[in-house]
Amino acid sequence: PQEQRDPQEQRDPRHTRAGPRVQRCPAGPRGCSFLALCSRGPAAPSPRSMAQWQEVQSLANTYLEQVHQLYAGSALPMAVRQCLAAWIESQNWRQAAEPLSSHARMLFHALLVLLGERLGSLGSGHEDFMLKHNLRKAHRDLQAEFEESPERFANVVANLLQEERRILRLGQAGG
Repeated sequence: PQEQRDPQEQRDPRHTRAGPRVQRCPAGPRGCSFLALCSRGPAAPSPRSMAQWQEVQSLANTYLEQVHQLYAGSALPMAVRQCLAAWIESQNWRQAAEPLSSHARMLFHALLVLLGERLGSLGSGHEDFMLKHNLRKAHRDLQAEFEESPERFANVVANLLQEERRILRLGQAGG
């Protein structure tokens, strides 16, 4: 007998019942219930596309603290980075950051749509309450801050990814 698949899995053959390996949330010791949800959907990771974020999460605590500091002062919340990791890493943010880039506007709006889809996929349980609040706030804040300057947002993301790579190099050399 063939296993029943949900509609999302039928649309995208990359999805299986087992799904991607669930990582612990770097934003807290308890872990996040959204990790499995954020690894599914149209932006589901291929093994290569989420490699950087997976590597970041496996760094020693000294380097993880640098990542926490990086995102503590960032316009892109870590929860959004986690939720859309594969999609974020698969885009050319440096090119989109060029002045008057229509690519920046397209990427920015695509990110907002994906974030909205993730919000819609979260349940109404207590475990998702805080996550939904944080993602809604992130959606509102990103829209308010970058709607008129998506190139600036693309630059923020490009710089974050570059800084993650720098921290990864340090962590791999030092550990």
